[in-house]
Amino acid sequence: MYHRYKIAFRFVVDSGFDSLSLCRMVSKRTLADNPNDMMLGSKGLLKKSEFIRIIIDALFSLGFNDVAALLEKNSGIPLHNSITKEFLELVNQGDWNKSIDALQGFELPDEKTVKFLLLEQNIYELCKMGNLTDAQGIFNDKILPLGVDRNLTNELALRALSGSNEATETVISRSEFVDKKLQKLFAPGFIIPKKRLEYLLEKALDLQRIYCRFHNVPDSDLSLYCDHHCHDHKIPSETVQTLEEHTDEVWYLEFSHNGKYLASASKDKSAIIWEIDSEGKFSRKQTLVGHEKPVVMVLWSPDDIQVITCGEEEVIRRWDAESGQCVHVYQRNGVGSVSCGWFHDGKGIIGAMADRRIYLWNLNGSEIEHEQEQREQKQSDVAMTNDGKWIVSMSRVREISFFNRETSTVDKVIEDDDTITSFTLSKDNKYMLNNLINQEINIWCIDVNEPYKYFEYSGHQRRRFIIRSCFGGYQENFVASGSEDAQVFIWHREELENPLGALKGHSRSVNCVSWNPIDIHMLASASDDATIRIWGLATSRMMT
Repeated sequence: MYHRYKIAFRFVVDSGFDSLSLCRMVSKRTLADNPNDMMLGSKGLLKKSEFIRIIIDALFSLGFNDVAALLEKNSGIPLHNSITKEFLELVNQGDWNKSIDALQGFELPDEKTVKFLLLEQNIYELCKMGNLTDAQGIFNDKILPLGVDRNLTNELALRALSGSNEATETVISRSEFVDKKLQKLFAPGFIIPKKRLEYLLEKALDLQRIYCRFHNVPDSDLSLYCDHHCHDHKIPSETVQTLEEHTDEVWYLEFSHNGKYLASASKDKSAIIWEIDSEGKFSRKQTLVGHEKPVVMVLWSPDDIQVITCGEEEVIRRWDAESGQCVHVYQRNGVGSVSCGWFHDGKGIIGAMADRRIYLWNLNGSEIEHEQEQREQKQSDVAMTNDGKWIVSMSRVREISFFNRETSTVDKVIEDDDTITSFTLSKDNKYMLNNLINQEINIWCIDVNEPYKYFEYSGHQRRRFIIRSCFGGYQENFVASGSEDAQVFIWHREELENPLGALKGHSRSVNCVSWNPIDIHMLASASDDATIRIWGLATSRMMT
């Protein structure tokens, strides 16, 4: 389900005036509900005076000061009343004593805290100028008598009066001080948050984006001129090209990080690098030949200059993507490879081998010492996190371990519901997608000390083969998967309902899918029918 958001508006209602000073009465009346204030909007929810004030603020923030002043004059509605305006001017001038005196014009729920913040800003500025003597005097004579929380005074003394550089690093500009610290301590409407109109409009667009079930367009497509809603035709659903260069089953494929190339691995013992032209059409760039057995995997280096391929219980080869030449072969005492991966920085190779162990190599082929417990199962995907800290692998049939390279210990373990057949990490490494033998796909949140299952999906078929899934689309909000019934399934990442659609076109099992990381409307699928299908937006029909 989508995460729901609510916007709450606070209104201050005053029942009347008491014997407060005239200054307080003037300030209070500025915020009081005015029964004669015109209401705007089809639902009558917008007060005209509030609407005009945030427009004035928007004009000032955009640099249209003359226009803002003219609107204040012609409407008779100032951005701030005279008491608030005088107070803000005193703060911006750094006249802290008069700023504190001016607080008498307001009815503050926590005047003591406001005084503390004003004096704190004064102390930080003095410390930045090197005037520790005056800063200490203000602390002793004015801060301590306030009787505020001791934790606040202790922290201030530690940061500002200890002689360290922390005071210089902590001090903020006076305009930031008003926006980030003071404004929230005044009743709504006294000090209008900077760029309030911009915030409200952006929040409205964000909510439309959140509630859009099929949202899969760049942020630049959002507009204030119309309400936003994507239909299902914004999801790849129509075959735009079929690639038929392989002569046997296609087991794996992956888009390059820059989205300009696609690499595929096949049972025909080859891998192919495909190039995408400016019109989105694919053509074969290089065929990588050299393996003696089927190629189970092909992976792009972080800089997209090279690829590695993994032969089925054979060797791992590194290739130059431009020339198609093999530049190195990685093997271990005749032990065949099961899967492979790149180091996060492209400076090393990971090999999950048939002896159920994981080996690491430098690019030149020299082996890197690596002490990790032997895996329980032979089949194993392997990957390294973006920061290079963890090696992620399938350790036991239901478990995935996060091996810390610095401490040589397993920091985290994910235990899933059934045997894991493959996994993939999201680009930001916050989520993991696990394919299970029981025909389920589970998403785990892994960017925490204790990983937890986030969502689970079903609907596709997996009986005999390894089926691979992927994240993709706008902010990787979608999950796509192959299926043994020759279809490609797509789900929204945060919905537990049925798949958004099933894409038909292949004639045999779909083994692997890859979503273009740059063109969010492009998806590729690899099948046992020896073809690769490129899926794009529907031009003549909707998704089934």
